[in-house]
Amino acid sequence: MRIAYIGTEHWHAHEFYLPALLDRDVQIVGISDPSEDAIARTLSEFDLDCPTSTDFRTMLDETSPDLVFATAPHIAMTDIAADLVLREQPFHMEKPMGLDWQALDPIAARVDQTGLFASVALVSRYYGVVEKLREMRLAGELGTPAHYYYRLLAGSPQRYMETHCEWMLDPIEAGGGPLFNFGPHVIDLFIHLIDDVREVTARWSDAVYGNEIEDHTTVMMVGANTGAVGVGEIGYTMPRSYERYFSVSTSALHVGGGMSDEDILLRDGNTVHVGGPDISILYDYHVGDTLRRFGAGEAPIATVSDMVPVLRVMNAAAQSAREGVTVVLD
Repeated sequence: MRIAYIGTEHWHAHEFYLPALLDRDVQIVGISDPSEDAIARTLSEFDLDCPTSTDFRTMLDETSPDLVFATAPHIAMTDIAADLVLREQPFHMEKPMGLDWQALDPIAARVDQTGLFASVALVSRYYGVVEKLREMRLAGELGTPAHYYYRLLAGSPQRYMETHCEWMLDPIEAGGGPLFNFGPHVIDLFIHLIDDVREVTARWSDAVYGNEIEDHTTVMMVGANTGAVGVGEIGYTMPRSYERYFSVSTSALHVGGGMSDEDILLRDGNTVHVGGPDISILYDYHVGDTLRRFGAGEAPIATVSDMVPVLRVMNAAAQSAREGVTVVLD
């Protein structure tokens, strides 16, 4: 499979995507990034010898890849996606796919209309407990949801400076801090497992580092159809590593703890144990699954249409935090 890569300036490119791709039976046929320095670092680190360009359009014209992997500063993502869709070029893109859900919405509609393979990295869907809860929801076995909670805290944003991703600390290019970085995972699982979102209330803080971006955000979501309450906490507040906690309570069950190897406690007294990929290999697993799905002609695990309502809630959360209000979605 011939793969072209757009946007090696994104920290996911070197940490996750390129190592996973190069560990599989694919050919990297082109690399693009607006920064010549970023291209040079990528070629050197991974010992690549392929066409490069600071204009991804030129690179695509010259290489004609089967599938594109795209990562970029958040502000540039929607325009890249729009061009890829116009070309009918199959692609995978890192979340959040942009900064404005209204700009992304017509792109999602075009993808749905054409059936183009357009995958989005909402990777928390792969966790074993999430897959099981989704299966139960579709089967009508989830019960009436009451409460959802997902805490995802990471280490200092200094790591982005050290990995040549200074744009991650620029609110213009990144949209914000952890809300626009990890927030998609937290919001997506509420929509994926519980309900659409009707109300959004958020508060954020820069008390830990005092950067232009926030370093912690709390988001409360209220389900449109169930009234279930979902709380997400996203931050750069860990001194190092990550802290995760996930919990769902319904009339039929409760689960709380990690996400890869957990027990779902049913209210009838039974227990359902679920496994799944370990957190440490999640992106590697995601790359392999994306390649498999594309090769088999299957739909991706998450589409642009899945990202639109998530980004809409992110936009509402940012508005809520800025203005100190609850935002009601129509």
